[in-house]
Formats: sequence, C-alpha cells, structure tokens
Amino acid sequence: MTTATAHPAVPDLSAFLLAHAGFRVEFGRLAEALPHPRDAAHAALLEDQADFLLSYLHHHHSDEDTVIWPWLRERAPRSAPLLDELEEQHEQIDPDVALAGDRSRPVAERAAAFARLHVALNRHLDDEERTAVPLIHQHVSHAEWLAHGQEVVKSYDKKRLPLLFGWACGAGAPALVAQALAEFPVPIRVLFRLVWWPAYRRRHQALYGTPLRRRADRP
Repeated sequence: MTTATAHPAVPDLSAFLLAHAGFRVEFGRLAEALPHPRDAAHAALLEDQADFLLSYLHHHHSDEDTVIWPWLRERAPRSAPLLDELEEQHEQIDPDVALAGDRSRPVAERAAAFARLHVALNRHLDDEERTAVPLIHQHVSHAEWLAHGQEVVKSYDKKRLPLLFGWACGAGAPALVAQALAEFPVPIRVLFRLVWWPAYRRRHQALYGTPLRRRADRP
C-alpha cells in the first residue's frame, strides 16, 4: 500500500476544476459555431476564441505533465500506470489539437476536429477527476498547491487573464466559482465582478448569439 504524505490541509482544486468545466463545453460550442460565421468580424472572433482555447489547453496539459504528475509519481509510485494512461491520452489528442488550430485547413475539417476533441476531452477529464484528483488531495498540501497555482498564473499571458477568468467562471457551478475566486486577492475579485465578467458575457453573446446564463454575477 502506498504511504500517504502527511499534510496540514488538502489542496483547493476549485480553479483547476473550473478549467475542466470550461474545456468540457467550449470545444463543442466552437465545433458548432466555427463553420457558420455571420461576417468577417464574427469569423475573427471565433478564431480568437479557438486560439485562446487551444493555447490554454496546451498550458494546462503541460503543467500536468511537467509538474503535477511528477509530484504524484514520486509520492505515490503505484499510481504510475494511471498517470501513464493520462499522459497517453494527452498525446492521443495532439493530432486533433494541431488540426483544429491550423487555419490553412478547411473550416469543416477543423470543426470536426473540435467535435472529436469535445468527446475525447470529456472522457479524459472523467478519468482524470476519478483517478488523479483524489491523488492530488492525498499527496499535495494546500500551501504547496496554492504556491504552485500562483506560479501558473504568473506564467500565463497577462493580457489573456480576463478572458481566462470569464471563460472558466462562465462554465462552472456557482459554488465552485465562489470557492475559486476566494483564493484571489480582493482587487482581482472586484475586477472580475465589475469588469471581466460583464465583458466575457458580451463576448459570449457575440460568439454564440445566446446569453451566457450563469449565476456568477455576484461571486
């Protein structure tokens, strides 16, 4: 039996899981919308959303493969086969990630790649949340995870942070959104409520022609 590392508190994975919630829905939305732009401006906005989504997926998976999974391999050696499978799933979707982002390919082919990614990622995230999330809770401390999360935020494109916050919080359950935002300083939470969230709702309306029906207006 693997010996659990003693930690004072379990990590708060709310922001991590919010990203998962965003991945679960956005690939499907883009698969439907990308082939049907209303005009050139809408086509450009859809391409910008696709670029953001694929870029952040790469950022998220790179962090798992280079930091989180190595932690778990060291601290829970018997989890190695599970982690191998998750890494293999990352590799399996790479061809469709490349196709989805290749603007030289016909838009119908790219939309089909987004649709396949929607299915594959939902299956992958089911596996990850069933296997890796409990391991993180068991073998990583709250303080360690918080410090790592701060480094992840620092490494991300600052110009894209408002988009990232709006996208992730637009997909998550209200309780999860509130829990994730509580980890950030008050100025960030105020910015989110007054500026970033309204801006993302407008962006979503422009992208998909429907209101973003979320209950995060008062996080």
